[in-house]
Amino acid sequence: MSTDVSVCVHTALRHVRLPCAVLLLGWLLVDTGFLKLPLPHPAHQHHIHLWPPEAPWLPKAPEASLLNALLQQHAVRLFEGQLHGVETVTVDPANGRLLLPDKWGDVYTAVLLPNGTYSLNPKAIAQLGPGRVLGNKLDADGNLVMCDVLKGLLRLNLTDHSLEQLTARVDGPAVQSTEDSSIVYANSLDIAGNGSIYFTASTDILPARARDGSYDTGFAWVLNNFRALPRGRVLAHHPHTRNTQVVASGFYYSDGIAISEDSSYLLVVETDALRVVKIWLTGQQAGKREVLIDSLPGLPAGLSKSSDGNYWVSMTIPVPPYSSLVTQKLEACSQSVGSST
Repeated sequence: MSTDVSVCVHTALRHVRLPCAVLLLGWLLVDTGFLKLPLPHPAHQHHIHLWPPEAPWLPKAPEASLLNALLQQHAVRLFEGQLHGVETVTVDPANGRLLLPDKWGDVYTAVLLPNGTYSLNPKAIAQLGPGRVLGNKLDADGNLVMCDVLKGLLRLNLTDHSLEQLTARVDGPAVQSTEDSSIVYANSLDIAGNGSIYFTASTDILPARARDGSYDTGFAWVLNNFRALPRGRVLAHHPHTRNTQVVASGFYYSDGIAISEDSSYLLVVETDALRVVKIWLTGQQAGKREVLIDSLPGLPAGLSKSSDGNYWVSMTIPVPPYSSLVTQKLEACSQSVGSST
């Protein structure tokens, strides 16, 4: 019996090894350029994208561990097994309650107890429909403004729980001919003192629906990362005029955003470039951008103001090994294309 089993296992492995070897050989032939494969469908447009001279972006060793000792000592996990896919937590300054939109479009709340812990209300206060909320923030009237990857910018009235779509398209001409007026993958937001809402649209790739019914923003990020095109934008919506405009474009996945106290500049996380960019809104430098910090040791995502005037930058994971390989290979391809044209 044992002999029969070993023969079966050996035969199975032999059948597995052959296809794997063929796939590996095929990949090497394509990767080296020896074998040229046609596109699976006709290209709709011809475009050569040259990376900026500072690419590829590679991380530097962190000054402190990504697993910060203070956070390990004082951080507490909340609502484990009760909530799923909450991207951003908003704290209501009026009563300290937490506002928690999850990946299925349910908005939950948690109240602050006298002992400093939180109690989660198991019943959602609103259901937002198809899509997924990422960034959210309270406006001056106490409404919850949210970035939805499908529906654009939303506003939820926390009194009567009515939902309003503020914008899903850019008004007027786009900054570049390659841009679409529709807003896809709205991600993070901040609100200026005059009520204007500044938010990011990370990419033009629409997240697909996953098997669990949620929208897979992570897979859309992976596709955007491998495509390596700067399709991220920073947008502004002005509720008093209902106008939405492009503030800046050409980001390699624009994510977290924060506006300065005097509204003179924006800080924007450019995830795939491992950096935070500063965009001037007023003064002689209005419209210009500069790199505030780069070569971050992990993939930056969220950005928020701290109580001491500085900013918190959250990093989701250390930089994946394939990211450096992809950026180096694309940068080399960019140089070879540039030298041949």
